[in-house]
Amino acid sequence: MKKHALTIILFMTGLALFAQPVLEKIYTESVTITRLESIGEVYFSMDVINKQCHIYKMDHSLYKSIPIPTPEGYYLSDVQYVSEKLFNDDNLVELVYSYTKYVPTTTSYYYIYETKVINENGTVLLTIPGAGHTNVIETPDHGKKFLVYEYNYSVIPYRTYTHVYSLPGSATKSSEYTISTMSLDNPFPNPTSRQVHIPVQLPEGIHSGNLELFDLNGQRIISYPVTETTENLILPTHQLSPGTYIYHVDSGHWRSEAKKIVIHQ
Repeated sequence: MKKHALTIILFMTGLALFAQPVLEKIYTESVTITRLESIGEVYFSMDVINKQCHIYKMDHSLYKSIPIPTPEGYYLSDVQYVSEKLFNDDNLVELVYSYTKYVPTTTSYYYIYETKVINENGTVLLTIPGAGHTNVIETPDHGKKFLVYEYNYSVIPYRTYTHVYSLPGSATKSSEYTISTMSLDNPFPNPTSRQVHIPVQLPEGIHSGNLELFDLNGQRIISYPVTETTENLILPTHQLSPGTYIYHVDSGHWRSEAKKIVIHQ
């Protein structure tokens, strides 16, 4: 009897040693996790092409989609702090999103940014022209602070401003559940007609991946391998039709934010 019991224990130990990650779902957008007051943990995505934020329950069923209005000529660059009762005390879902525009000059180029806080019915709670990055920090003695960073690249040297807001909301710290993707430097020149330089930086511990280029219909056009030593990928554009393309860097375990390339004749 003891021999059989020992055999079962060894068998179960072997199963534990050979346990593998189980694939639940593959999303076609960049997805992370946050916590909503009403239903708990959820996934949310940034749909760059359709300019929406999709929220999924933990069983991967769609909970709701929130339109993200983006002005003509601007590119949706980030969605953060999908939450309830963080920016006010109503029962609606709120989020922060940023968008950017490429501005060419006679000798170079620069980017302009804007950030908004909206709720799920489209009401704008806050607009910060020039802002391209945000952070929510809960202080032990002074409550939650919303830090918004404004950049002015139209002057040399460029200027940075930090807007500090007190948050009245009573939400739990949703930011604890948010996993940020790594930012990439902007491609240049952009728009382009011949070739474009794409800065690439894989995060520490990631040794290889692929740069994936998509058209606005979501169809993958090109996949280029990149490694930890890749710093600048030169992409010839003669084989691409004029238009707008979206790319990101994907390792299978990590995905960068999405970036836009505009190709003209």
